[in-house]
Formats: sequence, C-alpha cells, structure tokens
Amino acid sequence: MNTISPEVKTALVTGTDHGVGFSLAKKLLLRGYFVIAVRIDETEKQIDALQSLYPNQMAIVCADIGSDESVFKASNDIKNMTDHIDLLINCAGILGDMNKNLGDDLDFDEISRVINVNAIGTLRVTNALSLLVLNSTEKTIVNISSEAGSIADCERTGWFGYCMSKAANNMQSALVHNNIRKLGGKVFAIHPGHVATYMRGHLDTTAKITPDVSAEGILHVVLDMPHPINSRPLYLDYTGKELPW
Repeated sequence: MNTISPEVKTALVTGTDHGVGFSLAKKLLLRGYFVIAVRIDETEKQIDALQSLYPNQMAIVCADIGSDESVFKASNDIKNMTDHIDLLINCAGILGDMNKNLGDDLDFDEISRVINVNAIGTLRVTNALSLLVLNSTEKTIVNISSEAGSIADCERTGWFGYCMSKAANNMQSALVHNNIRKLGGKVFAIHPGHVATYMRGHLDTTAKITPDVSAEGILHVVLDMPHPINSRPLYLDYTGKELPW
C-alpha cells in the first residue's frame, strides 16, 4: 500500500551514505521534498541521523546497484511506498584504479565492476523505477556523470574503468532521454565538480568544493533554471556550464 500522497513531491537519491548523495538528500528535504534515500552500506549511519530530523519526510532503502536482485527487491519496497517519483537522482558510484596506464597490469575484473556500478547500475535503477518516474508531474532524471566521461575533452592516459563507465553512463542517459522525452520527461547528465569526498578511501583534500556546494549547485541547475525538453539530454556541470560530449 502506497504511503506517500500523490500530491507530495517525491525525490529518490541513490548513494546517500555520504558525500554528494547525502548532501542532495539534505538539500531536497529543505526544499520540501519527500526523500527516498537509497544507501549502499547499512553500517553507514549518517543518513539515519538525517532521518531522525525528518521522520515524516524521509524513507531509507538499502540497495546494491551493481546487483539485479538487490535493485529488484529495493524497487518493490519503493513501489509499496509511492506511485510516483518526481525527481530520480542516480548518484551512487565507485572510482576504481586511477593510476594504471596502457601496458600496466590492468585489473579487467575491477574495470568491469566499475562499469557495472557506474553505468549499468544507473540503468538498473532507472529501468526498475521508470513507471514511477513517468507517473509523476516532473518526470526528471539526473545522472551524476563526470567530466571524465567526455570523449571530446579527454586528456587522461589511464583511469580506464571510471572514464569508460562515465562515457557509457552518458550514452545510457541519452538513450533513456530518447524514451521519456516523448512523454514529457527529461534527463540530465551532470558533473558534480571536484568534490571533497571519501570515494578514494580517505578525504580528498585536493578537492575544490564541498559536497554541500556541489549539491546546491546541482539542484539549482535542475530545479531552478529553465530547461526545455531538447532532442538530447543536457550534459552540464554543477554550475550549469555545458560540457562537450
């Protein structure tokens, strides 16, 4: 039985354990959305503390977006909560090895895992929840991409898994956009900026912005700036700057 009223604006964010995903959930709550927070690791308790501040405005679901079975189970739990998702933000992702170049001992299993999570995982979630998105008034999907997914602007010699996964993520964004734009929906592929997160296993002290700055920018671009439904998705950074595909 659905528990979220059809009149309530509802957002779902994956990867809310910490970092940009957590900040997006927090900022959406402040904007009055009911937030379905999808986390990866149940031992991460930051999102529980946030829910305690918004007990009637938030639900937490656990899902491994790299697993068909886990996403299927989570999607059923979500469908029991609501019949609509106005804003779907696919934020969960992993980095993989950043240092090996051509000729090194590349770990192809790891590269496959990164692509599975960052590109296929995003599609898993979107596909499982597509009917809820299309049943909403906003019909908006945001895929957290990266400038690393730009083929036109690529200068790196390594970081194969991450760069390839984000390029693939951009392509699936375009394919999904082609499906839903005919029904009044749209997809954004957004680079969140160089953010101080723990994705590298420690706090990235070389980063230029905080998760809160990134999240505020992303939501301003998506929710506050006018964007007509174009023939292709928008590939932007968190300030609204267009990126080359």
